[in-house]
Amino acid sequence: MAVLPSASIQAQARTGASIAGQVSDEATSAPLTGVLVAIEGTTIAALTDEGGRYRLEGVPRGPWILRAQRIGLATARVRITVPPEGTLTRDIALSVSALRLEDITVTADAVSRAEGELGTASVIERDAIEHITATSLAGVLQLVPGISTRAPGLGDVEQIALRTVPTGSSLGALSNDAGVGRNSADLSAFGTLIVLDGVPLSNNANLQSLGPRGGADLQLLSFATAANGGIDLRRIPAAVIERVEVIRGVPSVRYGDLTQGAIVVETRAAPVLPIAEAKLDERTFESSVVGGHAFGGPGHAGTMTFDVARTRVEPGVSDDESTRFSGQLAHRTEVGRNQAATGASEPKLILDTRFDVFQLVDNRPENPIVRPGRASRTRDTGVRVSERARLRLGGDSRLSFTGSLSRIDQESTSRAPKVSGVQPFTPARSAGRNEGFYIGGTYLAEVELDGTPWLGFGRLEWEDRTRWLSADHQLLAGVEFRREWNNGAGFQFDPQFPPSIGWNGVHGYDRTRTFDEIPAVATSAFYVGDRASLPLGSWSATVQAGLRLDLLHEGGSWFGGARDQVIQPRINAQVEPRPWLRLRGGWGRVAKTPAVGDLYPALQYFDLVNVNFFANDPAERLAVLTTFTRDPTNPELGFSEGTKAEAGFEIDVGEGAVAVTAFRDRIDGGVGIGSVPDFITRDFFALTDSTTGNGIRPEIILPATSTDTVPVLIDRPRNMFDQVNRGIELTAALPRIAPLATQLYITGSWLETRTASEGRFFGTPLRFSDFQLSQRHERSPYWEGLTERGEAMMFLYRFIHHQPDLGLVATLTVQHNVRNEIEDIVARDTLAFAGYMTRAGELVPVPAERRSDPEYADLRVSRSGRSLPLHGPAPDWMVHFQVSKTLPLDGQLRVWAFNFFDRRGQPWEGDRLGRLYPPVRFGAEVTFPTAGFFGR
Repeated sequence: MAVLPSASIQAQARTGASIAGQVSDEATSAPLTGVLVAIEGTTIAALTDEGGRYRLEGVPRGPWILRAQRIGLATARVRITVPPEGTLTRDIALSVSALRLEDITVTADAVSRAEGELGTASVIERDAIEHITATSLAGVLQLVPGISTRAPGLGDVEQIALRTVPTGSSLGALSNDAGVGRNSADLSAFGTLIVLDGVPLSNNANLQSLGPRGGADLQLLSFATAANGGIDLRRIPAAVIERVEVIRGVPSVRYGDLTQGAIVVETRAAPVLPIAEAKLDERTFESSVVGGHAFGGPGHAGTMTFDVARTRVEPGVSDDESTRFSGQLAHRTEVGRNQAATGASEPKLILDTRFDVFQLVDNRPENPIVRPGRASRTRDTGVRVSERARLRLGGDSRLSFTGSLSRIDQESTSRAPKVSGVQPFTPARSAGRNEGFYIGGTYLAEVELDGTPWLGFGRLEWEDRTRWLSADHQLLAGVEFRREWNNGAGFQFDPQFPPSIGWNGVHGYDRTRTFDEIPAVATSAFYVGDRASLPLGSWSATVQAGLRLDLLHEGGSWFGGARDQVIQPRINAQVEPRPWLRLRGGWGRVAKTPAVGDLYPALQYFDLVNVNFFANDPAERLAVLTTFTRDPTNPELGFSEGTKAEAGFEIDVGEGAVAVTAFRDRIDGGVGIGSVPDFITRDFFALTDSTTGNGIRPEIILPATSTDTVPVLIDRPRNMFDQVNRGIELTAALPRIAPLATQLYITGSWLETRTASEGRFFGTPLRFSDFQLSQRHERSPYWEGLTERGEAMMFLYRFIHHQPDLGLVATLTVQHNVRNEIEDIVARDTLAFAGYMTRAGELVPVPAERRSDPEYADLRVSRSGRSLPLHGPAPDWMVHFQVSKTLPLDGQLRVWAFNFFDRRGQPWEGDRLGRLYPPVRFGAEVTFPTAGFFGR
């Protein structure tokens, strides 16, 4: 947002009601000029004249949020219900502090709409963000139904899984299980679109992962990473956010590259009274500065935001800490004037330019007592330049362009002590037989991962508003282009000290890899849509429908052919049989691009030992190994596709409202790492002399004396996961209890997630290793599929006490965890195997009716894995408390207590899940104006 000229901005439709009133100063009752009054979620807006008067034309009937804002004053948000026609009069009072306003909203509104959207959404404004203990975007999202509250801080990677039960999936619990390293939360977070200031963020080119191979000992080498999921939300400070729209339902066709939902974030890039904030508790310190100013004559405004935060993860236990720096420079230019359909003068061209930078550091130094020799450090430094241009073509037609280029320098290091017996080793990077050397003993292994993901994005969009067939239409058409790549130094380590020693003489070590050898991923999209509002007698209806086509191109270029394509029809509808009742529903298809690392995985290496002659004299030792390479690239890998469906209703209850939504979201073809059977051959050689102590190294005698086949598994990315999320969401704002100056807000949800894998399970690593190494084992069983089910029910009750005369707001939040269940739906008896794998890598299915035959006795073993179902813990709760109070000189003070009664949850006991709550935290935040430094 920015300073706008004193004129009406736009009438969204030529039919509907009018809203008129006066905006005045709350303290003096004097009229205020230049106040921007708008209908939230639309482009209907006007500026007050010299008498503080405003008038909005063509407002559709139904509930809306009327927003009034001016630099130096707190934004007011007023709930209104617009009649089908006529004029609604509503006066508004503004104050320097929002705490002194009667109509302050300190939680997500129960019936808000995202801008241009009709699907279910939660809209969180600045007043609500200021009144929660949030350090990042993740903390702000606790106002969304189904999301738990969280303590402020930067302690660990933060992602969001909308409408999903995180199951802690066993789908990736074993190194060759049915889908390595992915779970329900990963799939949902990866499929959630984050849009920052009109430009999508992406985690598709994040390659900061050690991959699915290397054995369990590689887990000691770990570091903070968001790879395989959504972006790390810690990079977006809550202090600089102006507005968040969480679209949980069916999004409009404008939004793509998602399967779960869209989170649209607008930062405080507007001419605002410069303020500084400082936040402190026992673990976290945060400071931020926000300031904006109009300069260079009419039509120019600039804004600066700056934030720095530091969290000590476990003070008194370790020196682990996370730090963040974030900054933004924004500039708006308005060029020329046009006459709008309402007759008002409007800017012909608006240019919004932003420059963003952030740095996020996770440092886990060595603790000689707790983790001797182990340490890790991750540093992400990002830069983004973006431009949004909006050109008014005349009337209600507009052409807009959005473009951005972003780069993140990711540096991750990890080291850990290794203890290994002496074993042959080869660092060969190409297939063939080579002489190796011996490693072993105790050493310190260290890995480095240096990635540089880039994202280039462009969108050209046309909008028009017109009226035909007795309906008001908002037409939309656009085209998008996106290209992502990573040219970092990649995965590096010293071959003399390999990071993994879990080697069985077959399964080779992962080699170093530079990321700049990986091709780019290019996608494009085309979309058209319409939003129509039409009267149905005493009823009214709104329908939003559109079609989107996403293309995944070959060769990393938009000029390459289509590797995959998805057509996505979407529709939302709302009917208002009464002014206080709205019935809503939606259905649509969505799609998500595969990650760069899944489209172009690293080569897989197998190192077979041909000769292992280890003598006491190093000069006599001989190690000969044959290296085999397999490319796990899957040319058929494509989009993950989703289907979203929902239905619900909204009821106005006095000054409050209640909204209930039932939904069913399905993801088809979520990407996982499946095991593909294959085989390689091993040669055995005789030696010229096997006598030791003579100082002479023996030589192999050609040809080989014998050859054996060795079964292996290729870790190949596949569209192998199907996930179904269903549930019911409740959002309620109950009428205010005037004698107590208190209002109750409730959010709640019941969620069920089922994640099914089409992958095959070949047993534990130890069992399969025995099959590989022993020629006596001619076959080994395999199992198919696995379904995980999770269920959760949770409510959040927020009691908000507001005394505007005192400039005070007190909030009591109760989180009530009602139900948590996890279940594996899979047979584990000795007849559950699906078939067997031969030493030549062939899969032979066995019909269920024949699995008890004597010839399959060696295959009848139980499937390994955790024993489920796990019953949920008993219902539990925790309480948070916060008080906000105005200070002299237009400042504010906030104090809070997170988990006030220090409830610690319940331990894991037998088959009953545990639930761990964070310990009690006390903190304070102070906000004060800094106009003397920035000007006003």
